[in-house]
Amino acid sequence: MAKPVSPIRLLLVCDDEANRNLLRRRFTRVGYEVMEVADAARALSLVAMIPYDLAIVDVTEPEADDFNLLRRMRETRSRSELPILMVVDRAAGEEAREALELGADDCIPRPVDLELAYARAAMQLRRPRATDINHALEINLVKLQEAVVRAENTAAMLAHLGHEVRTPLAGVLRAAGVLTRICVTPELKKVVELVEASAGTLERLLIEALEHGDRRSRTPREVLRVLSADDDAESRQAMRGMLDAAETPIDLVEVATGLQAALAAEASMVDLILVNVSTAESIAGIRAIRRTERQAKARRTPVLAIAPDSEAGAQALAAGADLSMCRPVTAAGLLAALAAALSRESEDLSAVA
Repeated sequence: MAKPVSPIRLLLVCDDEANRNLLRRRFTRVGYEVMEVADAARALSLVAMIPYDLAIVDVTEPEADDFNLLRRMRETRSRSELPILMVVDRAAGEEAREALELGADDCIPRPVDLELAYARAAMQLRRPRATDINHALEINLVKLQEAVVRAENTAAMLAHLGHEVRTPLAGVLRAAGVLTRICVTPELKKVVELVEASAGTLERLLIEALEHGDRRSRTPREVLRVLSADDDAESRQAMRGMLDAAETPIDLVEVATGLQAALAAEASMVDLILVNVSTAESIAGIRAIRRTERQAKARRTPVLAIAPDSEAGAQALAAGADLSMCRPVTAAGLLAALAAALSRESEDLSAVA
């Protein structure tokens, strides 16, 4: 099943309020999910926590040192992870050359032309990157694996259809062999296209032959966006494995502390927040989440607390969590709790906290 496309996450770093509002409105109107900040420190914190698709940096105050900000952003995210557009006084001047040398992917002249900014952003997002190629390989190898499993489970039907099915299956298997031997080369695109075409033809023939006509298992579902705050690396890994068992695709953002979760929740719309309440700081993080929602008059996001004992769970509920569960946590228990938290939001948590 193909993963649904999420909105493009744009980080807008701009210390001029008027320019910031113009850029935010332009990119929000065309479907971007925009997080705007005015200072470098907060921008660096967000870049470290959240995998943005694109960043635009427009810093005019001399003391803000936009080049130092650019340098530190590049230390956190590589070009393949985060394209950065710099707004400079002259696109062909010394400032632009220095920005490109320090890691900017492109420059936009000031005053900013909104249509030009959007065009440059779209160009960066279309540019193929190493991570994109790896992701395409991963997706298509999964498709290949699923297609072969379906073929193996219907051996009798394959024998009946004969050449019509075995030919595309053979194409899939040959492509798989090539994929295991090549690196990133100009031939890669043709190989990936072969996998897609062969697996698609095989699946269509299987469906028609079995006369099921039930395509619900391939209907794209909404991505559930979950923010997890946990300072224990082993616990984070275990939680990740349990969330992988969910049928609905989960877009997981991980932070270490409750206070970081409050900042990340403010920066990006999420459907659910998981907090490991093993420390007093994590309880304070839940309070900070609720306080931020009240101040912004924002939607209340369900918070599920994972507690070491019932006493810590009661403290989390008093701080603003909606549900709590005690360790040890099982995959079935966690997914049931997630469903309960989301259901409670639709029933009685729609009001502002």
